[in-house]
Amino acid sequence: MARTMTIDLGDELREFVESLVESGDYRTQSEVVRDSLRLLREKQAESKLENLKKLIQQGLDSGVAEDWDGETFLKKMRARVGIDEENDTGNAGS
Repeated sequence: MARTMTIDLGDELREFVESLVESGDYRTQSEVVRDSLRLLREKQAESKLENLKKLIQQGLDSGVAEDWDGETFLKKMRARVGIDEENDTGNAGS
């Protein structure tokens, strides 16, 4: 369902829209605005896609993933800060 929206384009853009209609490239001013917004949406989608591709490539370039075990990690961290695992007390800061 079409809805009317009032937009202030300013003189330069208004004249540009009018010239596109007068040249016959578009039948109405609304067509110009709709086509422009479609192009903007496509440009934004392409930009997001390019960014996603870069992020994927960074992930691929970061190397092979290693297996990760939470318990092993916690043991290493506790050992690093001097926490006695059996008593769960540490001498960190002592």
